[in-house]
Amino acid sequence: MKRIERLYIHTPQQCSGQLEHHGRHVFAYDPTLLQTPSAAISLTMPMRLASYEHTLMLPALQTFIPEGFIADRLRERFGKTFKMNDMALLALSSGDAIGRLRVNVERDAPTTTSTVALRELLADQGNRALFDDLCERFLFSSAIAGVQPKVLVNATEDIAKSAKKSTNKLSLEAQAAVKTNQYIVKAGESSLPNLAANEFHCLSIARAAGMDVPEFWLSEDEKRLVIARFDRIDGAHLGFEDMVSLQGKQNGDKYDGSYEGVAKAIVLNASPAHMASSLAALFNLVALSVLLRNGDAHLKNFGLLYTDPTSDDCRLAPTYDIVTTTLYLPNDRMALNLARDRAWPTLQTLAKFGREICRLKQPSVNIERIQQAIADYRPEQAKTVWKMQRAALT
Repeated sequence: MKRIERLYIHTPQQCSGQLEHHGRHVFAYDPTLLQTPSAAISLTMPMRLASYEHTLMLPALQTFIPEGFIADRLRERFGKTFKMNDMALLALSSGDAIGRLRVNVERDAPTTTSTVALRELLADQGNRALFDDLCERFLFSSAIAGVQPKVLVNATEDIAKSAKKSTNKLSLEAQAAVKTNQYIVKAGESSLPNLAANEFHCLSIARAAGMDVPEFWLSEDEKRLVIARFDRIDGAHLGFEDMVSLQGKQNGDKYDGSYEGVAKAIVLNASPAHMASSLAALFNLVALSVLLRNGDAHLKNFGLLYTDPTSDDCRLAPTYDIVTTTLYLPNDRMALNLARDRAWPTLQTLAKFGREICRLKQPSVNIERIQQAIADYRPEQAKTVWKMQRAALT
């Protein structure tokens, strides 16, 4: 079997350096870029002449190693050809990874793009295995974390044209959809029925509570959730690093930590102008996860978003990957510690986390707002909005 021993790591403007694996993982920046700090590949790996070394994959690159479904697909297809270690997973899946990095086995390798209509992603597919088709077409550009089946997809749709048939002014949803043509498509699993609908409703509640949530749609047959990528804005590739990367851990350690540790990582890495809002957003997301009984809010489900490591816009990424896990695991607990415990906290403990760790003056106001959003939420009304959004694509 072939071993992939060298990879080139690209940022949007250039090839920033190369990663080699000969017993240890060693990354070295291109020495001609040492005076270009914006070409750094991570918040935790500033430009320097000395290389970065780690026995395991460098933590900063853990964000881009596919997990679960995609990783299993790659192993099935290429396990007889390549030594399927982290180097191979990066090489085979990072053509258009989450974030601003791109990985290639050649320094100047071109990228290829396949597209599908957004309307097709949202249609009732009957017995057609659409998700399997998407996996075949987009397998090599789906460096995305999580064990749930999901792929990164380029979708094209002239929503503006169809929307203008009924109105002279596009809705905010339609405007966002026009600007965004890259999506995450998630499918359910037989062992987790209605998973796509579960996340659709949780994200709808988050949006109703005033939280920052990407645009999202549920397919007509309720088997697929389609989410606009928040790391692509008007064609720009934004940097993204999850808390596994920022805390120097490996993907297998994503349940090893605390929400206090996530807050500390925000304080250490977020831009000063965005620190307060990022801590508030973290509190809202933890509170929502507690109230909805989302026991999978682990380290990879929190991340920072930025233009480049030197920019002053580093902030907590929008809400993503939130489901009510107790529907499948009635005795589920929290994914990370809060106040040194994984039991669902009392509202008093949650409020203390908000005051002392997230620096909120009145965290109870945030809790009450989220509680009200949950109490007021009506699934059938949400489905009506969802059907109207889909109708704009026909």
